[in-house]
Amino acid sequence: MTVLEVRNLKPALIASYLREELDGDGDDEGVAGEGWRVHLRVGEPAGVGRFRVPVLFLEIEGQREAEVTAFLRRKTMRGGG
Repeated sequence: MTVLEVRNLKPALIASYLREELDGDGDDEGVAGEGWRVHLRVGEPAGVGRFRVPVLFLEIEGQREAEVTAFLRRKTMRGGG
């Protein structure tokens, strides 16, 4: 199992990527496809100064784990600024 931590992204957005681009089936808590499954687990918000930022853990498993992990890393990459 691979676990990715992403911040400031909603489970619905990640689930939609998996359903639309990888032909997955599921909801905002978990999505599965042929040879893979991703569980979306909401974590405790992280403190950034006075702000609280949502934290989401993506638990990826299955025969296509490496492929789905690489896909999610690309899709969740955000530029700084």
